[in-house]
Amino acid sequence: MSPCHDRHQSHEDAPRSCERGVSGMEMAGGGLEGPSAVTFRVEGMEPAPQGSKVWLPNHRMKESCPRVKPWRILVAQSAVAAGVPLLRGPVRMSIVFVFTRPAGHFRKDGSLKPSAPRHHCVRPDGSKLLRSTEDSLSKLAFEDDSRIVGCAWEKRYAVGQERPGALITVIAVG
Repeated sequence: MSPCHDRHQSHEDAPRSCERGVSGMEMAGGGLEGPSAVTFRVEGMEPAPQGSKVWLPNHRMKESCPRVKPWRILVAQSAVAAGVPLLRGPVRMSIVFVFTRPAGHFRKDGSLKPSAPRHHCVRPDGSKLLRSTEDSLSKLAFEDDSRIVGCAWEKRYAVGQERPGALITVIAVG
């Protein structure tokens, strides 16, 4: 869990704190100076998990989640649009997965119910989200996902007008 986690309690501070580069990577010794680190947003759909495969009758396999392919495409397009360079050698990542709060979390006046959960602790599984996101950045932001030596991730609900997606930081490790 990244140190951004507790900072997301305040509606004003949530998106800004991570955009400034505050991530779990700083604790792990990765710096955020210079061109060796890049942060970008993926917006427009809920993050999709890469889970189990399903066998088809023709002895082929397909992803069990139909949203994985569109999610990977959106992540790759966002990285290209942000000008993410291909980092060579070991890298660290920080990812904040952002989900839309269900309508049942709100009162009729639009305010959050006291019973609404503070944390996104329901499906999809965070490690499966990480897998689909790493795979979409392989050969685009880093040579291969085997080059990732450390990663911090968290799942949370969108704050204010924030859209679902992810905030991703990739850091070259010298």
